[in-house]
Amino acid sequence: MKKFIVTGVQMRNKGSQAMFLSLCYGLKSIYPGCEVVGFANKYDDPAQYQFELLPYDDFTRLVFKYRLNRVPWLGDVLARFAGMWRKTGKWSGKITEMDSALRDADAIFDASGYTLGSGWGKGGGRLLLQTIRIAREYKKQIILMPQSFGPFDWGEDDDATFLEEVREELEYCTRIYAREREGYGCLRSLGLGNVELSADMVIREKVFPHARDILSSYDPAIASYPPPGSVGFIINENVFRIGNPDAVLDLYSRMLDRLITAGERVFILNTSTADFRLVESVLGKTENRDKVGLISGEYSSPELIDIIGRFKYVVASRYHSVVFAYRSGVPAIILGWASKYIDLAAHFQQNEYVFDIRDPDAGRIIEQVDRMSVNYAAESRQILACLEEIQRTSVIGEAASLLRSAPSL
Repeated sequence: MKKFIVTGVQMRNKGSQAMFLSLCYGLKSIYPGCEVVGFANKYDDPAQYQFELLPYDDFTRLVFKYRLNRVPWLGDVLARFAGMWRKTGKWSGKITEMDSALRDADAIFDASGYTLGSGWGKGGGRLLLQTIRIAREYKKQIILMPQSFGPFDWGEDDDATFLEEVREELEYCTRIYAREREGYGCLRSLGLGNVELSADMVIREKVFPHARDILSSYDPAIASYPPPGSVGFIINENVFRIGNPDAVLDLYSRMLDRLITAGERVFILNTSTADFRLVESVLGKTENRDKVGLISGEYSSPELIDIIGRFKYVVASRYHSVVFAYRSGVPAIILGWASKYIDLAAHFQQNEYVFDIRDPDAGRIIEQVDRMSVNYAAESRQILACLEEIQRTSVIGEAASLLRSAPSL
């Protein structure tokens, strides 16, 4: 029976969860009966899921970084003491389980969304490099599945040294899939020849589970759904951090008032506790607070896809909320700040609806909201036609073929 490890994921971030599910169930469709183990950074009680998760976090990374797992029983003894200190049992026995999984694995797939690039400090990139070193140590093939890379301009004295380290580690990967053209160019500029472009897995793969497939206990009655013909708003705290907070707040309130005045039914979909305060701020500024609905809850990614799929279009800035919308044929007004939004919209010929929140033209954005209210059905047909074309091939299938054809390490 085949066994695979998926790294770079977490369950609390629903975009990351969706990438793991795409990989997990995509691999199971290719290798029926295979075992897929998630090395996850953040997750709540793993018993709630119908798949195995092991803690790939600051503590376990430290153990593997210094190879303490090689000393019999030491890793688990340290885990017991760390658990007593942090008052948690999540590490109990897990070092041995992780070591065993790595020894038994046929390959490792990394599904980090974005760690290697100057949008983050170098520490994020070093987490990815450590994962590659672990694959090398255990003599396992590793494939970096579609994710964002670059730019590589931290502006620090050790940039050149770090990029040489990046090149040396990335050369080991069987394949690296860059999600955007910018990232592809950054990786190729390092002289890497194992790089390909690919759209995000969640839109590229036909296979995706339902909530009942992933949760040990599932009650569909708990989910709240918008009425047909509603417009969805998905607010992201990063928009306020990256853009001018006052300008962003004004833009959201103007869009809401414009839609309500036009007779639209509008619902804010809030799935992050970090965004709740901002939702309240936006509602406090709008003139029609009592006419804006709110859907709030801790939903799984399959549930979110189902909820977002009920809207006629959305205004969104969380990357995977747009991915979820496009997967369901739902158009989006995108408020972004990075190339990933532009490339994502380009796959579906939706570039006219992408706006840079760092320099928003509120008048132009509201014009496009008005246009979307008229043309959403035609845009939906366009998105579904593009989706069908994108899903003619499978990046997971391509990766599996690479594993079968690559020589043993």
